[in-house]
Amino acid sequence: MAFPNHADRHSELFPIRELVRRTGVNASTLRAWETRHGLLTPIRTPSGHRLYGQQDVQRIQRLQDLLAQGLSLSDIAPLLAVLEKAPTTNEEEDMSGLPLPPNSSWHGYLYETLRALEDFSTERLDQLYSEACALYPIDIVTDNLLIPVLEQLGNRWDKRPSGIAEEHFFSAWLRNKLGARLHHAASLPRGGQLILACLPHENHEIGLLIFALAALQRGHRIIYLGANMPTRQIVHVARQTHAQGIVLAGRQVADPTDALADIAWLAGAVKIPLFVGSHFSTQTRNQLQTIGATPLGENMAVGMRLMEARLDAQARHPLRA
Repeated sequence: MAFPNHADRHSELFPIRELVRRTGVNASTLRAWETRHGLLTPIRTPSGHRLYGQQDVQRIQRLQDLLAQGLSLSDIAPLLAVLEKAPTTNEEEDMSGLPLPPNSSWHGYLYETLRALEDFSTERLDQLYSEACALYPIDIVTDNLLIPVLEQLGNRWDKRPSGIAEEHFFSAWLRNKLGARLHHAASLPRGGQLILACLPHENHEIGLLIFALAALQRGHRIIYLGANMPTRQIVHVARQTHAQGIVLAGRQVADPTDALADIAWLAGAVKIPLFVGSHFSTQTRNQLQTIGATPLGENMAVGMRLMEARLDAQARHPLRA
């Protein structure tokens, strides 16, 4: 690597002792990361001294983060390549609003996933998702990738000429992933089932799809009914399948009266826990509690824990839960 090109990428170059000071990693470890694993590529002066720049500091910080998460150096090398794909100036401006700090190990995955959605590339979505799932459990992937992608789509759907199309494309891709996991789960030991459905007139199902994938990973069996489901018909599904619980989801609505009436009717018609998540549960929290449904809120991880605590209580004390 030529000295002038390296200098173009770094506003300041410094020796290894300065890199040690900035990162807290000793010189022998830095040299091993370079010579044994190819994780650093310093330039060399004519006299053979190594020189580094701020990009090297950032790379080491990412590397330390990944090591702290239990990854091996062999795992980290390809992951760094994804995280460090350099955006253009305009893309850097687009990335400034992402919900993760630029040095987060998930920032590259989030950025690349959003770009794959913009290009409507199923192949790149599959590649990024498979790579992330190979390195992390799916609940970690859900919290750090799928949910942030969902939030970004929700924030910008009306600001991009293809925003709605991107949301629908992501929904279809998630639905395929859920279908594949449901097929795999069918061969596993049978346990209690959860019925998942969107409220009537709710056609945005991305959040529910992500919740379903996370629930499958945590050992729940899923009956997925999808968008715009008439609430009162769910009672027949519950009775036919002997489901363990029901999870409904929807956005805020101008007048929740009819939806609450249907939820109250369903809560009275079934003898299993009934949960309501997403924005509708925040809007109508007090009413839901009054009619016997459990609001899960908008935070998916918190909602999952609330649901599982309620199901555990129901299993231990069926008459009192």
